[in-house]
Amino acid sequence: MRRKVKVEFQDDSGTKYSLAVEGRLSREKVMKLLDLMDLVEASPEVNQPKADGSTTFGRVQKIIQESYLAKEFSSADIARDYEEAHGEPIGLSTISTYLSRLTERGYLARQRFGASWVYRMVHLKQNQVPLR
Repeated sequence: MRRKVKVEFQDDSGTKYSLAVEGRLSREKVMKLLDLMDLVEASPEVNQPKADGSTTFGRVQKIIQESYLAKEFSSADIARDYEEAHGEPIGLSTISTYLSRLTERGYLARQRFGASWVYRMVHLKQNQVPLR
């Protein structure tokens, strides 16, 4: 099936971008398009909270900060990385809960992709405070 995806956004300096892709699109291709958008928008002044590696929540947050700074990801991606890094299973529902909390706090953005959610880090400037 042929699909068309168009992404429009504006950076902090007011430059407007419009990206369009049409054809046989896969999830991976759309993710690459969104990764490109994040790279254009990313500021070198990222101010994310420090992850506390002594808790499961902190370890999940650390994985996101170290591996997904400018990439889209799913709860399954984080669960896989967590299990590989810590050698212990973690439920997808646990990961989903943590990702929802990070989204509510303004550290992650999410959007629907089919029946699942796709997440990305929100890049904060030095003095910008996320929503609580």
